[in-house]
Amino acid sequence: MRIPYMVGVTGREAERALLADLVADVAAGRGGSLLVEGEPGIGKSALLAAPLAAAGAAGCEVLFGQCDELGQRLPLSAMTRLLGVPPRSADPRLAEAAPPSRRPHTCADRDTHLLAADPVAAATEQLLTRVDRLCASGPVVLALEDLQWADETTLLMWRRLCRTAMRRPLLAIGTCRPVPRRPALARLRRELRPQGGRVLSLDPLSEAGVSELAGVLAGGTPGPRLTARLGSAAGNPLYIRELLDALARGGSLHRAAGTVELSAERGDPGDLRSLTDVIADRLACLSARAQQALRVASLLGPEFSAAELTAAAGSGDLLTVVEEALSAGVLESAGPRLRFRHPLLGEVLHETIPSALRAGLLRRAVQELTAAGAPIERVAALILPAVREADGWEWEWLADNAAQLVDRAPALAADLLEHALRHTDADCPRHHLLADRLAVLYFRTGPVERAEQLARSILLATSDRELVGRARWLLASVALRAGRYQDVEASWQAAVGDPRLGPRWRAGLLALLALARGFQGRLGAGRTAMTEALAEGVRLHSATTIGYALNAGALIRSREGDQAGALALADRALAEIGDDRELVDLRLMLLGHRAVALDGLGRPQEAEETLAHARTLAGRTGETLLSMSLVKIAERHYEHGRWDDAQAVLDEVTDLPQERWQLARHSLRTLISARRDSGQEAAGHPDILDARTVPPTWPVAASYRIVARSLALERTGRPREALQVLAALLAPAYEYDTRRHPEWLAGLVRLALAVDDRRTARTAALASRRNAHIEPLPATRAAAQWCRGLLHDDPARLLVAIDHHRTADRPPDLGNALEDLAVLHAASGDRDAARAAFGEALAVYAELGAVWDARRAAARMRPWGVRAGIRGPRSRPVSGRGALTVTEQRVAELVVQGLSNPDIAAMLLLSRRTVETHVSHILGKLGVRSRREVAAATGARSRRAAAR
Repeated sequence: MRIPYMVGVTGREAERALLADLVADVAAGRGGSLLVEGEPGIGKSALLAAPLAAAGAAGCEVLFGQCDELGQRLPLSAMTRLLGVPPRSADPRLAEAAPPSRRPHTCADRDTHLLAADPVAAATEQLLTRVDRLCASGPVVLALEDLQWADETTLLMWRRLCRTAMRRPLLAIGTCRPVPRRPALARLRRELRPQGGRVLSLDPLSEAGVSELAGVLAGGTPGPRLTARLGSAAGNPLYIRELLDALARGGSLHRAAGTVELSAERGDPGDLRSLTDVIADRLACLSARAQQALRVASLLGPEFSAAELTAAAGSGDLLTVVEEALSAGVLESAGPRLRFRHPLLGEVLHETIPSALRAGLLRRAVQELTAAGAPIERVAALILPAVREADGWEWEWLADNAAQLVDRAPALAADLLEHALRHTDADCPRHHLLADRLAVLYFRTGPVERAEQLARSILLATSDRELVGRARWLLASVALRAGRYQDVEASWQAAVGDPRLGPRWRAGLLALLALARGFQGRLGAGRTAMTEALAEGVRLHSATTIGYALNAGALIRSREGDQAGALALADRALAEIGDDRELVDLRLMLLGHRAVALDGLGRPQEAEETLAHARTLAGRTGETLLSMSLVKIAERHYEHGRWDDAQAVLDEVTDLPQERWQLARHSLRTLISARRDSGQEAAGHPDILDARTVPPTWPVAASYRIVARSLALERTGRPREALQVLAALLAPAYEYDTRRHPEWLAGLVRLALAVDDRRTARTAALASRRNAHIEPLPATRAAAQWCRGLLHDDPARLLVAIDHHRTADRPPDLGNALEDLAVLHAASGDRDAARAAFGEALAVYAELGAVWDARRAAARMRPWGVRAGIRGPRSRPVSGRGALTVTEQRVAELVVQGLSNPDIAAMLLLSRRTVETHVSHILGKLGVRSRREVAAATGARSRRAAAR
C-alpha cells in the first residue's frame, strides 16, 4: 500500500471559507492580511494551496516564499526570494530591488569611507516599490511561510505590507509556528486586528477529521485498532500521514471491504511513538550515500541548489542521490532549487549529526562553497550556528571578508565579529582589524557608543597607520554628527600630536574641524581650517577631503550671508565626489546646504527638487539619516504652509536616536497643532519643550524649540513670558537662524508691542535691519520692512512684506503680515482697509486651518469694532470629498488615473511612504476600502458634474 504525499484539506470548513472570501476581496481590488498559526505539520501549507491556486485562476499575481532558520541573520533573504529577485538579476526591473553588492574602492580615499549607503535600507525601499508597481498592475497575493524564522528586516517589511494591504489590491498571508516566540512576530500579531487583518489559529483535527483524513490517505475507513493507533498523532495531519506511510512500508496495514486496519500478523511497530520517530523511519529507508548527502544538505538550510549540495558534500555527481530523495518524498523542487518537503525532515537529519562531526562537515562545506563563489552572507550564515564548535579557522575567513559582510548582512556581521573579538588575543593584529570593521559597522547602525569604545581601544593597542587614522576619523565624525563640536576640536588636538597619523587622515580631520567651527559660528577659524584642508585634499588627490572641505566652505559662506557663494561651493563639492554611494553622508549634507541656498536666492522649485533627491538618497542609508532628512523636509513644508504634508512626513519618522532631532520633530508638531488649535496636542507638552538647556549650535532644534515654547505660553494668556522666551533669538548665537527665518523677528516685534515693551521691539527691528544688510535677500529685506512698519505704525512698509510673501508662496507669513496690516489700519481709523486686510488674513488662515491665528487676529481687531463678516476658518469636514486637503486631492486624482505610489511620489516630489499616508487618509475620509473604489467614486462624481 502506498500513501500519497499530498491530499486536499479535510475539514476546516470555516478556515477555507475565510480564505475564499479574502481571495474574492483581493480579486475585486480590496486587500487584506492574514496570519495563520499552528504547530509543525498542522496543515498550514495545505490550507493555503487551494486558495492560492484559486487566486491565480482569478487573475491575481501570486507569489509564494518560505523563511528558513539559517536565513534569520540574512537581511531580506526571504523577501527577495518571495518577490522573485535574485541577488544579481540581469533584469533591470529586478536588479534595482536586489541588495546591491559592495563596489570596490579605486581612489585614494578607500579607507576614509565610514557611512556607505546601506544596502539593506536601499533594498527594502526597492522591494516595497516593486510591490507597489505590482499592485498598480492588478491584484497581488503574497504568501510567506514560517515567519518564525524570518530575519528582522523581513518582518519589519512584512508588517509594513500588512499595514497598507487594506488600502490596495494586496492580500498578505503569513504562516508561523507558535514557537519560538519572537517579539517582532508578537508585535505583528498585535497589530493585525486593529488594521483590519485576521489571525487564524489552526487547532488539531477532531476525531472525525482524523478519520476522514486517514480514509482519504489510506483509501478506506480506518478500523478500530488503526483509529486507536492514530490517536497518538494528536490530530496532527503530517504525523498522521507519516505514521500511515511508516505502517504501510512495514506491511502493517491491510485493506478489506472499504476498511483499512492494522494487520494482525505484522502488528504495530511500537518504536514509532513520536513524529520524530516516524520521520527517522522514513529516512532510514534511504541509501547510506543519500543519508550522508542529506545530512550535509541539512547544514545548508531547508532550501539549496544542487550545485551548492554538490560543492558542500565534496563528492562527485549527486544526481542519483537527488532522484532517490525526490522519489522518497524527502526533497521536492522549489523552482530551480531544492528543499526538504517539510522543515522537520531537515531538522531531524541535522540532529543525527554528532557535534564533533558537525564542525568538520561545516568547515568543509564553507570551504567548498567559498571556492565555488557562494555569496559571503550565505557562507556566514552557515558559520554562525556552529561558531562555538569551530576551532579558529573561521576567523581567517572573517578577517578577509568582514568589509563585504558588514555591507550585506550587518546583524550577522556584528554577531560574528563580537564573537571573534572575545576569542582572539587582544595583541593579535587580526583582533585590531576585526575591531576596526566592527567599529565601522556600529558607526553606521548603532550603538555609536560601542563604535567609540572600539575606536578608542584601537588607538591604545596598535601602531597601524590606517587603523589609527580611521579610528580618529570615526571619533571626530561621531562627535560632529551629535553636535559635540568641542569634542571635534579635542579630537583634532589629540590627532595633531600623534606620529601614527598619515597625511590623508590629517587632512580629512582638518576638514571635519572646519565644519565644526562653522556650526559653532567661529567663521574665521573655520575658514582657515577649510582653506588648509582643501589645499591638502587637492595635493593628495583625495575627493573625500576636498568634498568635506568644500562642504565646510558652503556652510561658512551661508552663515556669512553669501548664498550664491554657498551654492557654488556645494555644487563644486557634489561634482567632486560624484555618485559615490560610499560618501552618502557627505552628499546629504551638501544637498541640505544647496536647498538652503536655493531657497535664500528665491528659487523654491529647485530647492524642493534638491530635497526630494536628498530624501531618495537618505532612504538608502537606513532609518536614522532618512528620519533626519524627513525632519528637514517637514520644516520646509511648515514654512510654506503645507502643514498636512509636514505632518504626513513627520509621521514617517521612525528612528531619531539623537535628542536634538527628537526635539526638532516635536517642536514642529507642536507648532502645527497649536496654530490649528488641535486639542491636547496643541498644549505643546511643556515637559518636553522645557527640557534641559539646548545649545544654540543644535540646528533646527534650538530655535524651533524657542518659537514653540513662546507660542505655547502666548496661547495660555501669558504674553510677557512668551516674549521673554522668544527674545532669546536676539542672542548672537541665533543670528544665522533669524536670517533663515526672518519672520520670527517680526513676530517678536508684534509680541513686544503687545505688552508695551518698545525697547525689545526696537532691538528686534534693528536685528532684522542688520540681517538684511548682511544678507540682502528678498526675504530679509521684506522682514526688515515688516518690523519697521510695526514699530512706526507704517502700513506702507507692511505692504512691501505682504507683496513678497505673496510671490514667495509663504501663506503663514502672508496671513500674519495681513493681520498686522489690519490692526494698523484699524488703529488709524481706516475701517474699510482694516476690514479688507482682516478678511484676507482670515481667508489665508482658513486655507491653512490656522484656528489659533484667526482667533488671535479677531481678538486684536475687537477693540476697534472691526469684523470681517465671517467668524474665522471654517472647520474642514471630517469626511467626504470636502475633507480632502489640497495634496490629498492631487493624490486622489493620480490614484484614479491608475498610477502606483512610486509614480505618484515622483510626480509630486514626495516620498513613497508619504504618498502611502495620503492614500490612507483619502480612503478613510471617503469611506472606501480600495483604490479601485476611489476611482469609481470619483468617476461617478465626474459623470454627474458633466451631466449638469
